[in-house]
Amino acid sequence: MAKLVAVCRDEMDFPFERRQIPLIIEEALTMVMEIPENIFSTRFVCENELRDFVKRYGCLDLEELAVALMVRQKEVFSLLSHSVPCVGCRRSVERLYTQLVESGQPALEPLIISSSGILTVSHSFLKDPKLIYALFYDHGSRLNELVEAIPKSRRNRRCPLHSLETHKSRPSGYVFWIDVWDLLSQECRDEVVLIDSDALLDTLEHYLRKHRFCSECKSKVLRAFSILAGDLDGPSEKGFCPALYDGLKSCAQERHIHVLCDTDFIAHLIGRAEPELAGGERHAKTLDIAQEEVLTCLGIHLWDRLHRLWQKLRAEEQTWQMLFYLGVNALRKGFEVAVEEKLGISRLEQVVEEISEAERAKELRREQKR
Repeated sequence: MAKLVAVCRDEMDFPFERRQIPLIIEEALTMVMEIPENIFSTRFVCENELRDFVKRYGCLDLEELAVALMVRQKEVFSLLSHSVPCVGCRRSVERLYTQLVESGQPALEPLIISSSGILTVSHSFLKDPKLIYALFYDHGSRLNELVEAIPKSRRNRRCPLHSLETHKSRPSGYVFWIDVWDLLSQECRDEVVLIDSDALLDTLEHYLRKHRFCSECKSKVLRAFSILAGDLDGPSEKGFCPALYDGLKSCAQERHIHVLCDTDFIAHLIGRAEPELAGGERHAKTLDIAQEEVLTCLGIHLWDRLHRLWQKLRAEEQTWQMLFYLGVNALRKGFEVAVEEKLGISRLEQVVEEISEAERAKELRREQKR
């Protein structure tokens, strides 16, 4: 499973490593997604098949092989249109390919995309027939498996990650958010729990409308929010309970709220939110109850944020996998065509040579008869 390993403040200056790409989570938040390394091995392959491949590989010299393993962007996209039914997946793959052309990031190692849009393979793989074999005939078969394994809408052939219905729904339960949480580096976790005050206020106002708070209770909840955001002095407010806001710290000037980056604390906040996702009328007659409602909204806001992050991470990982396996397929086809052409020419030359030898033999016999 892909992980989020860093926060990307500036894509131009960030030192992306192998198999890392920027992932836009929100308008002002970009993280670095890292794909785990593939293991290329011929340990479990058929020796006869490998031996046959090495012979075919040997038909081409290094220069011919390099040319054979160069695929144009147009060819990749053509193969994409015939291989992937989901229009959302196709657009995502095209977007990622174009992104890698422009950025030059080594995100598909050992595949390489040049600044001119040419897809090829790294030099270390190019010189090793066993690695090429493992790449082509192990990983090259996985595109169809990946596409077939993805459920699709009968109506529009979209996959769940690019379906509008999926984006409207919200997975529930502790397991969902903790699974996402485990995929985040500490830096990413710190960023997730740094809450924009205005964004939290939007969540709060939606919550107040959904649960039909009366004007008096609504006023108290908004007052409790203002205390949390640092706009009002809590201790001077009647009924304020400081203990309820333990683990939370506001930066009024920066307009954000720091949530304690502790798994149990986050679980407690999200646990507050889960029962409140259904509708129904609610009240907050006292300030401490209003504070409780604000904490519930904070849990909902964190839950929604992790949900969006989970969707984007899964969608981008799927996009990466499709592009990688698609690229391997395109390279394999280029290799097979080049070998067939070379062997075809060799066989033709052999036939011509045999005909020439037969003609020379006939000519020799004629001369001997004379």
